[in-house]
Amino acid sequence: MKMRDKFSKILLISFLLLPFLTAKGQGVKNIRINEVLVKNDNNYVDPYGVRCSWFEVFNTDYATVDLGGCYVTNDINEPKKYRIPKGNPKTKIAARAYALFFAYDKGDRGIFHVNFSLEEKGFLALYDQSGRVLIDSVNYDISAQKPNLSFGKMENEPKATAIRHFDLEPTPEASNYVSVEESRAEKYKRIDPTGGIITVTTMTVVFTVLLILALIFTKTGKYFKRKADENKAKRDLQILSKTGKYIKKFRKNTETETEQPVENKPTAQSTSDADDLDMAAIATALYLHFDDQHEVEQTGFYLNRPLNQQTAWASKNILFKKSPVRKR
Repeated sequence: MKMRDKFSKILLISFLLLPFLTAKGQGVKNIRINEVLVKNDNNYVDPYGVRCSWFEVFNTDYATVDLGGCYVTNDINEPKKYRIPKGNPKTKIAARAYALFFAYDKGDRGIFHVNFSLEEKGFLALYDQSGRVLIDSVNYDISAQKPNLSFGKMENEPKATAIRHFDLEPTPEASNYVSVEESRAEKYKRIDPTGGIITVTTMTVVFTVLLILALIFTKTGKYFKRKADENKAKRDLQILSKTGKYIKKFRKNTETETEQPVENKPTAQSTSDADDLDMAAIATALYLHFDDQHEVEQTGFYLNRPLNQQTAWASKNILFKKSPVRKR
């Protein structure tokens, strides 16, 4: 009965601790070997001022992960070669942050100094706290490594991929990149060092735009001028039509009045000629009036004819005065 109670208590405690153990294990599994520099001649130095091999791990998770108790090694047959100390706040890697380890066989110089070198076997691995579960590893050719050039993994690659990019500009404790992005100004300078291409291109674009604008304005001006001429022609026809109607009506009234006998006949010119001149004057006056092209005089608008001449204007219905009434 006592054995059963003890077993039940152990099982209950294990069940309560299982979420914490699982969360810690899942967090460690999100650590990746991000960048490795094997040959360091004039690159990054450790806190002791030594230029040495180094490798960088990256926390791909969005929560803090504690590396304490995990193992790193350069020998696949010895996974527990270097144990990262536990209980140190420096081993806690923040979300999307980095941790840098120095590898030149000086394990007694601090937490991040391992007891092996990267120039020995061409292998690097990270194991969990048990030393049995492989989290991440990388193989490389030592002889192919170039001084001061690292290799690593791009952050946008899948976590499980084993593809590594070589010949990177070292970026310890920072995101990896293949090359510096060339700016637009640098690209133009490389393609067109003298500036001739960009000058010709710019002038071509400017003159092309100006030519297009000139054609647009020319066509638009011609279109509106044609429309204005058409409208003017229609207006002239209307004016002439109205003028013809007035002339016919006036001539009809005049002929009716001239049928009456007149004692004194004109001597300078015939009545027919006078009527034609009168009609022309009236038509011109009406045309200018309806076309709004006549001048408005302060004393009014009138026609002055010789008073001693017998014409159709002698009618009592149509009378022109020398001093017309001024309109106010």
